[in-house]
Amino acid sequence: MAFDRDLKEELEDPTASQITTTSTAIPIPSQIMAESSEMKGEAESTDSASASDVGSVPEPLFHKPPTKQFVLIMIALALCVFLASLDQIIVSTSIPAITREYNALTDISWLGTAYMLTATAFQPLYGKVSDIFGRKSTMLFANFMFLIGSAISGWATSMTMLIVGRGVAGVGAGGLMAMVLIILSDMLDMRERGKYIGFIGAVFSFSSVIGPLLGGAFTDHATWRWSFWINLPFGAISILFISFNLDLPTPKGSFTDKLKRIDYYGSALLLGAVILILIPLSWGGSKYAWNSGLIIGLLVAGIVVVIIFILVEWKVPREPILPIHLFKIRNLWSTYGGLFFSGMSFFGILFYLPVYFQVVKGESATVGGLETIPFVFGIVLTSISSGVWVLKKGTYAFFPAVGNAFFILGSSLCLLFNQDTPRVGTIFVLLICGMSMGFSMQASTLAVQAAVNPKYMATVTSLVQFVRNLGSVFGVAIVGTIFNNKLDTSLQTAFPNDLGILRVTNDYGVIHDYTPDQVNVIYGCFVRALHYAFYACIAFCTMAFILSCFIQHKELKTNANQHDKQTKQMPVVDMA
Repeated sequence: MAFDRDLKEELEDPTASQITTTSTAIPIPSQIMAESSEMKGEAESTDSASASDVGSVPEPLFHKPPTKQFVLIMIALALCVFLASLDQIIVSTSIPAITREYNALTDISWLGTAYMLTATAFQPLYGKVSDIFGRKSTMLFANFMFLIGSAISGWATSMTMLIVGRGVAGVGAGGLMAMVLIILSDMLDMRERGKYIGFIGAVFSFSSVIGPLLGGAFTDHATWRWSFWINLPFGAISILFISFNLDLPTPKGSFTDKLKRIDYYGSALLLGAVILILIPLSWGGSKYAWNSGLIIGLLVAGIVVVIIFILVEWKVPREPILPIHLFKIRNLWSTYGGLFFSGMSFFGILFYLPVYFQVVKGESATVGGLETIPFVFGIVLTSISSGVWVLKKGTYAFFPAVGNAFFILGSSLCLLFNQDTPRVGTIFVLLICGMSMGFSMQASTLAVQAAVNPKYMATVTSLVQFVRNLGSVFGVAIVGTIFNNKLDTSLQTAFPNDLGILRVTNDYGVIHDYTPDQVNVIYGCFVRALHYAFYACIAFCTMAFILSCFIQHKELKTNANQHDKQTKQMPVVDMA
């Protein structure tokens, strides 16, 4: 118990391992500090230990560049987020044209699945890789992979080549999303970074709205290939700005030594576990039944690999990509748990609101996309305002709970949606849902960063987006199953003598083959099924709210307060 308590204190306080002495004390040699730290399982580098030598200046935790450089870096980071988010959704409106060109309707689902699989699976690896090879090198690698994948997709000559390109682009996209937050966290004091994370969140949301509009415009007026070619010039700008302006400390050591530090076993097991779990979640209920042997087998295999991964990370590598002992810290398990369930509820709602707008309200895909503008406005409003609050007040722990409470309210109001709901009502509800995400976005990142030693900052930061993405996949799968089952049951009950009624679930245009009275009944079935989907989202978000209530406030580290703390704990030599 004493070991666990000491370990937790060291993880939460970067200066906890430094020893304060009296006037008769002398500086402790760095090798002794390293041996002491190894006894706790937390070996510190020689450089870190030497920072406590008498007369030395503590190494700053954050490295904000001059204003001009910082602006150019922010432009590059915003472009990275914009393109990675855009590439995730822009292809949706190009699918009909791609299907016609390659005559490969059965493989079309892989366009989204390949991107999602690689982006999610590789995302948690970037944190540790950037600790070993440096932020700049890792960010440039992610950019290059994303552009290579985009080029392969844009010049694809077959569906197979296009799917491969999407998978390669996903490898880079997962890194872009993770590295943007890590680089911001290296440059900015914790109190200052909230407003910039809010800005990045606004860019992400804007790209989610404009993506389908751009994809439709390219498909209708040029070629669907521009949905991928658009990444090349803007990605090149991002690479140039990062190459010439980003100047963060680079880990020392030869390339060979750095390769030896990689946790190959953990990386392979994590990739395998994510893929084995995400594939059946994507296929279940659509391509295969949930009770099919393939789906059950893949899920069981994924769970087994997860257990093996945890055991390996706990016992084997010296530098694990996911240190298991971190999850003893209250802020980590509560924040990640909240993010997982909020991801389930957020994306469950966002995935099925277009069904309401396009089927029940009869709007086009373009207009349905524009309906989400209040959602984006809500995110921008609360993410920026909460970022300013953190900058001024330094408090943040209550924001995730507030955000989840707002989403419980918003998803509950979705139960009022029916065929006659006025547009002002949907705007109000979407605004509340967007505000909820804005409240919790950067606060969740700060909660895990403030709870650990700075050397774990990249690891815990990369897991923020990973856990949310994993939750979104689970949420869409579970909510989709609930929606589909309720819709099928309602339609078959309402039309017992129509054996072909279920065709309206695959082709919404078929609805208008029925009489006006029957159409109203069909719309009612869709509304009831959507309500059951919203009930599930309310349950998920309630779990997120409960977990977020356990988040504790930890001091937001800045160069100033960490310098003061290190100065107070610096050994003093009795010159007498």
